[in-house]
Amino acid sequence: MAVIAMLNRVFLRGMITSTLILILALGVCLPNHGITMTQGEPGRCILLSQSQNDLSNLSVAIYESYYSSTDARVRESRTALISMFNWMNATVTVINRTHILDGALFAFELLVIPEGLGPFIENNLGEEAEEMIREWLSLGGSFIGVRGSSTIAVTDSFFEGREEQYDLGLVNGTTIGMPEIGHTLVTDIEVNRECTGPDLSDMPEAMSVLFRTGRYFVPDEGQELICIANYTFNNQPAMVAARYGDGNLFLSSPHFEYEENSDRDGTDYMDRYDDPDSEWPFLLRICHWLIADSSTVQNVTTWGETTTTTGDLEFPTEAIFLAGGIGVAVIIVLLAYLRRRQ
Repeated sequence: MAVIAMLNRVFLRGMITSTLILILALGVCLPNHGITMTQGEPGRCILLSQSQNDLSNLSVAIYESYYSSTDARVRESRTALISMFNWMNATVTVINRTHILDGALFAFELLVIPEGLGPFIENNLGEEAEEMIREWLSLGGSFIGVRGSSTIAVTDSFFEGREEQYDLGLVNGTTIGMPEIGHTLVTDIEVNRECTGPDLSDMPEAMSVLFRTGRYFVPDEGQELICIANYTFNNQPAMVAARYGDGNLFLSSPHFEYEENSDRDGTDYMDRYDDPDSEWPFLLRICHWLIADSSTVQNVTTWGETTTTTGDLEFPTEAIFLAGGIGVAVIIVLLAYLRRRQ
């Protein structure tokens, strides 16, 4: 009997030790991916690199958007955008609708939505997330949309014979399709080097850009738009900027994220087209203006239900806390059992 009791004690103590090791492993080995930021001061512009060669002090949120097994446009645009902002040395985080609803935008200065079909993007966001984008932007956030995500920022659309309305409503106006230019091609735009927004005086007079069933922008009466660049084809606005409350936004129907003659964008999706110049330095200038001309809203350190990851596994933070709580309860029960046995 004494031998059995001794074995029971050894076994139970082994269980306690194993539980402790498991709890410590969960706490130590799984890095917390909740974003940690410094406190922002409303009304003050964030300090960017003095040389303006990068975005080292900028936190960029790229919206995950919708997934489609048949349409690669979202995935590849997202990949190219991540590569572009990494090239700019910004801190880049991919967020989804749940993150937005949990207040994630207030940990970032810039929100970028990849290319995609406008109705799909809006359906994926939903009304509540769109309202949070408007609130954050009005308080000093900055927004960038490209092609489909630029379209949803404008209230009305006329495209391929259809009239559509979008609820995000950052700009009062209409985007109008250009079927006469062609479906997908590299075309020229003329840079407005005298624009009243970002200083583009030393930018190239013209650039080649990738056009894919794109549009031009027409503001409603009373809506102020800053013309960034026009299509050479018809002298209509291809890229525009606007102010929304204390924030700014930049909308581009042509693609700027792809590097068709380079592999640094992380994708070969549009490499079959020959675009001899890069729009990335141009976008860097735009980003500096977006941030410097608006208030800073970066003012939270974490949001909602963060996750921690290791390798390819993902564990909700709440699950880790639950595991820890169960482990502590198991230890208490086992200790009580041992005390009774003694």
